[in-house]
Amino acid sequence: MVYPYQKNIPFEYDETSTTNSIIEESVQTIGPLHLHLCRGLNFTSQNQYPIVQPYIGIIPEIMQSVHRLIRKPDSYLEQCCGSFFTIDSNFERFWTYPYRYLNFLRKLQCVLSTDFSIYTNMLQMQKLWNSFRNKLMSAFYQHNGIPVVPAPSWGDLKYIELYMEGWPKNSIIAINSTGIGRDRRSRHIWLDGYYAMLDLLKPIFILRYGCMIEGEKKEISRFYPNNNKQD
Repeated sequence: MVYPYQKNIPFEYDETSTTNSIIEESVQTIGPLHLHLCRGLNFTSQNQYPIVQPYIGIIPEIMQSVHRLIRKPDSYLEQCCGSFFTIDSNFERFWTYPYRYLNFLRKLQCVLSTDFSIYTNMLQMQKLWNSFRNKLMSAFYQHNGIPVVPAPSWGDLKYIELYMEGWPKNSIIAINSTGIGRDRRSRHIWLDGYYAMLDLLKPIFILRYGCMIEGEKKEISRFYPNNNKQD
């Protein structure tokens, strides 16, 4: 999605070394907000969300959570799409140590965006912070040469445009329905957000993780089974 106004956030320091060890040491002085990850990225002018580029690539055959792939052989990783559709604690380390896992992620066929949770019972700023983190990590990975399938997520319809700001239009995307379960109200809320997302982003194809929700567009979707039961 090309936003009409893009700008880089200015920085008050200059990182003189690009080695992972030096950068990771600098994180201790920069703080947990990971300002250094923003270097070289573009942000929307309205709310300064990181801008994620579209994915137009191979539709993966295998999708598996990244925390289960770390010790797999390279020959297997080349066939896999790394997913973050699992509980947050399984991939929080990818946020805490963002540079440590770049070489591992480059071995994969592609990766999905991180999926830090956006729950309806969270405070609004908590939801928006996790939405920001998901976009930031996606743009950071793309900036470092990793093919990323955007994985938009949302909380409530009132702020749907904020949740979608920064995600690309006309892209292959990924969506997760785990946690929706059989609760009718949850499925209804999810489906409302789903159609609002379709209207805003107009994806060309959807990698669907988890069970199908009655009413979604099966003709543009490929469904992958939920393998989180082992977590």
